[in-house]
Amino acid sequence: MKMYGSLLAVCLAFAFSARAQEVIKVETPVASAVEQQTPSDAMRDFVRSEEARTCAGLKRFARENIFADPAFMTAAQDRNTRAVAAAASKYATALAKDYDTDFVFYHPNTRFFVRVNDKNYRGRMRLDGDAADSPSACFWERLPSQDVVYSVLMKIDGEKTGYLKMSKKLPRMVKNVPDALSQFGKVRVYTALDKTGLKKMAWFKMRRREPEKTKFSGWCTAEDLAFLTSIGSSRPLAKKQQKKLLKISDGSETFSLPELNLTGGAMALNGLDGERLGAIVYTLGTAPAAVDKDDPVEQEETENVLYRYFE
Repeated sequence: MKMYGSLLAVCLAFAFSARAQEVIKVETPVASAVEQQTPSDAMRDFVRSEEARTCAGLKRFARENIFADPAFMTAAQDRNTRAVAAAASKYATALAKDYDTDFVFYHPNTRFFVRVNDKNYRGRMRLDGDAADSPSACFWERLPSQDVVYSVLMKIDGEKTGYLKMSKKLPRMVKNVPDALSQFGKVRVYTALDKTGLKKMAWFKMRRREPEKTKFSGWCTAEDLAFLTSIGSSRPLAKKQQKKLLKISDGSETFSLPELNLTGGAMALNGLDGERLGAIVYTLGTAPAAVDKDDPVEQEETENVLYRYFE
């Protein structure tokens, strides 16, 4: 009987041991490969981070400097447009130097504006209702000069003191996109405008007065888009090739140009009303683009062909 009990104890111990081994035996899951980021994703992430950085940086500068200036706030409370512009003048210079900000505007109300440091650039421009009702807003818009810009609008403290708006041009917003895409190959980034409602001659008139003319920029149109500037390590495409690039990129997030050994993508820029204002288009390739010797953009090395035609 004692032997039977010992045998039973050994069997139970063996069964428990086997059961325990069965319970703790867990199959190690196979680690799934992390999906690599695409060039379009990289460009979209970079542009969004640039928007967030610009929005936060300009808001902070305005609060810590412009809104903390008694001369500016007194002029705004008195609704003295000329005094506001004079008080904000030095800050507009600092913003241009340290933040690449192209425009600083004062809106005494939601319908009228003046540009700080430019007496000739003022007039009527209605602010979006949602943006005007909020303490601050950051958004893409098209200015009366026809520039597509990323704007930071801030309501000045106090009753009916107006708004301060700081705007950065599209080419400045994307100037570091080529570096963000350099890991994928030789890149060229184009900025484009949507031609819907665009006043082309007004755009040309404003560009003629610019002291710094952008190299390798021009006017090439196809369908609903018009190319303006391009930057990057690869050569700019010839005009005929640019037109084809515009056509296939219009409304397409990714595309390819097999005959030029190029791939690319586009990102639309929409205003507060949801309408497209412009686009950022990039091309990637290992070989330099073919050169059209008859293309004035290819011939131009130091001067923007656009100004040569309209000066």
